[in-house]
Amino acid sequence: MPEPNGTSQPRPTAMPPTSDPEPTMPPTYARKRSRRKLAIRIVKALIAIAVIVGLGFTVRSAAQQWHSERERVVTQIEQIDSRLAASSTADAPTAGERTLLAQQRQALRHSIPTWSNIGWIPIGIAALLYGAGTLISGMVLRAWLSVLGYQPPLALVLASQTLGHVGKYVPGKAMVVVLRAGVLGRSSVPLMPATIGVFLETFMMMAVGATVAGVVISTLPVPPWMILAAAGGAILASIPTLPPVLQIVTTRLMDRQSSLGSHAWLACAKGWAWSIVSWIMIGGSFAMIVTAIPTSAPPESAARLLAIATASISLAMVIGFASLLPGGAGVRELVLTTILGLVTGPTHALLAAILARLVFIVVECVLAMMAWCYLHSRFAPKPLSPAPAVPPA
Repeated sequence: MPEPNGTSQPRPTAMPPTSDPEPTMPPTYARKRSRRKLAIRIVKALIAIAVIVGLGFTVRSAAQQWHSERERVVTQIEQIDSRLAASSTADAPTAGERTLLAQQRQALRHSIPTWSNIGWIPIGIAALLYGAGTLISGMVLRAWLSVLGYQPPLALVLASQTLGHVGKYVPGKAMVVVLRAGVLGRSSVPLMPATIGVFLETFMMMAVGATVAGVVISTLPVPPWMILAAAGGAILASIPTLPPVLQIVTTRLMDRQSSLGSHAWLACAKGWAWSIVSWIMIGGSFAMIVTAIPTSAPPESAARLLAIATASISLAMVIGFASLLPGGAGVRELVLTTILGLVTGPTHALLAAILARLVFIVVECVLAMMAWCYLHSRFAPKPLSPAPAVPPA
């Protein structure tokens, strides 16, 4: 519109809307966040290194034991050959002794394991059974987490269970809890309930394993300390899982009143049922490994072999876990050869114990890798919370 003096003023142009500057992150907070990320990466790397080193030492020890036992059998055969080849009248064995030595030599030759005479089909079945037993034990953990008020996805619970198994090869067994609780945290299960659930699952598996072993070995001529160990392990491991005790523990550790009610007793019943099935699977796995190793001894009935194999492997794992040694090194072999040796002979029992350790490690590593891939595809780590916005000056 023209002004009174006849001139026209230019219209004011609209200014483009200005956007507020992006909020900035305080330098101190940025440094803390960066350090936290670095610390988490370092801790994860140290955990991975500890697990790998522990597995390496365990595999190396088992391989050395296997080689030593094989060489011992070969040495015995050479000694028998030397006696059979004795030419002097004083050292020459009699006809009866020659027959006995020949039988011993034949039995020893049949007991030497080679790549060609090991039963690979039974070993494959053993691997599947052990894997199933490992996964079934995860149902015990899930039942206890449910009692504590958390329902993480079943696949996540099984992943935490399988990853935790590789942690037992690190001295002290604490890595088992660290790995499992860390995985459960990806489903917003707090550290304390996750830790309590892991301990409850472990105690229940140990209690059931010791009970199963005690029932079977009470009918066998084993050393008294084994029966006492089975009975003591069953009682001591059962105490923390009793609902009255559990209610006191959870109330104190979780800083809130715990009312578990009948849910805890139901979890106990489910835990015992799942644990029994798990131990039968693991015992069946060990029985298949026993049959995979060549021997000249007459075969045992399937039912008797399953019962003794389940008792020996369950008690060996319970005592090995209580020893706090990586993977129960040495302790498991002692228990297995003592119990299983009653029906298979000490040499065959020791070879079965060593082969079982190797097969179990392979299965645990395969399951752990599958769990790791699942976690990284479905439960990626949550990013750290963003820094608080700082208004511009």
